[in-house]
Amino acid sequence: ESEVTLELVDGEGKAVIGEDGQGAEVVFRVGVERSFGAALDCLDEEEAWVANERRRVVVTVVSASHLPKKDMMGSCDPFACVRMDGKEFKTKVVKGTYDPEWNQVLPMGWAGKSPEGSMRITLYDDDLTGKDEIGSAELECSVLFRQRMDEEREVVLGVNDKKGAPVVGKDKGMSEVKLRVRLESRVLGIQAAQEEQEAWVPNEKRRIVATLLRAMHLPKKDMLGKVDPLVVFEQQGKEFKSSVKKSTYDPEW
Repeated sequence: ESEVTLELVDGEGKAVIGEDGQGAEVVFRVGVERSFGAALDCLDEEEAWVANERRRVVVTVVSASHLPKKDMMGSCDPFACVRMDGKEFKTKVVKGTYDPEWNQVLPMGWAGKSPEGSMRITLYDDDLTGKDEIGSAELECSVLFRQRMDEEREVVLGVNDKKGAPVVGKDKGMSEVKLRVRLESRVLGIQAAQEEQEAWVPNEKRRIVATLLRAMHLPKKDMLGKVDPLVVFEQQGKEFKSSVKKSTYDPEW
């Protein structure tokens, strides 16, 4: 939703000058609402992007289990590092456990198109000399960006070492990392929107939602009293009227 201020012009296209000598203006907020039919409940392919749209994957690193012992002294002090599209996000370190729980939300960066490659989750053991890599897991970006918008999914991934072999934990179980992933979308304000028509997807419906805020510096239109303004929105043959504000050159709706 964006706030827009427009200057008023008369029937000849000339600027309207208010009673106070300033140019008349009207201010409102405008946004686009989208709805989808049931046919999009399961997406076989990535949903079409619209002009000026940004998307991001929000990852909740829930936990890991069956981690190995990486050094002779003490147990494991694990943390996770999530990398995607050249950006890196880390969880906190959990001390002394082979089955850490983080429940940490890591929003990835906003993207204007689907990133190539994959999202990599790497587990490390934090120690005094730095960090020892435990192993990693991957999710293809092409899979992440085919999710239904704003629907959270839980994913459990096996952890592999640098050679691609499964990592075996201290308890002889197979190391795993559990995530929740969600795809978010936003469309930038209309001032920055492209002039080309946005791509629509099957079963999508849209409507413009305009919130009329105020007008300023209105002119005096008759000899008696002040102005009693109202606003009329017209679109595709339909007309929508605001309430009338009595006796004011700076109405607020």
